[in-house]
Parts: sequence; C-alpha cells; structure tokens
Amino acid sequence: MLGRVLRCGAISSSAYAAERAVWPIVAARGLWPDWRAMHADRGMHREMWFHAIRAYNLAPGASLAEQILAERAIYVGMRSREEFAAARGLFDCVIWIDAGRRLPIEDPSSMELEQCDADRVLDNNGTEADLARGVAALALALRAHE
Repeated sequence: MLGRVLRCGAISSSAYAAERAVWPIVAARGLWPDWRAMHADRGMHREMWFHAIRAYNLAPGASLAEQILAERAIYVGMRSREEFAAARGLFDCVIWIDAGRRLPIEDPSSMELEQCDADRVLDNNGTEADLARGVAALALALRAHE
C-alpha cells in the first residue's frame, strides 16, 4: 500500500526469495511440486524459510536486501537481525508495521527484529480505512524528509 501511495516499487522478501533462495535448498525434499506452491505454504514453515534466507545471505555476492533494492525501492518482510545489521545502511527509513493487537506475535525462531529497530511505526490494528489514513500520513512525512 505504501509503495502505491509513494509510486515506487515494493516487493515482499518471501516472494522474491522463494524462487531464488528457498526453493533451491528444499526442492529435493519433494514436499511441494514447485516454488509457487512452496511460497503459498510458507506460513506453515516460517523457521525453515528464515534459515534458508539466512543461508542464502552467507553465499558470496549480493545479499537478498541488495538484490531486492536494486529492483525495488521498498523491501517488505525482513526478519533476521544479522541481515538487518548488514543491510541497515541501505535503507533511508525502516518502518515497523504493528498488527500486534490483531495478530499473534511472530515466533522468535523466525523473527528476530522488534519494533524498536524501526525509525517509524505504522499501526495496522484497525480497519483498512485506518491503515490507509496511516499510510497517507506516513507518505507525507517521508516526502517531507526527501
């Protein structure tokens, strides 16, 4: 939603990493017919995804964050403290999307980041209209700092 309002590209790290980082590691296990099916089932395997992306970032070459930001302006879904520390300098602003009153807290086995790691917090505990107003306000604030 923020990408649309700011008119810049955004992509989910899991969507980007599915084919490039996770599928090559797990394809031989035969649990899914293809990377798209694996991606659709990712909620049931968050810890595996976390470790697969971590392993991908250990390989020589550009990190997942560098690859995503080479193609898009917004990276959605970083979970690793190690990846965050290595990539923090690539981001103008880190935004935490808070849905903690609406959804269960993420398991620490697949989410090491916390709200205090962010520069700004966007409340996603209300209605979609509330979120749209919050995104509009955030976009104005971000534009003011350009």
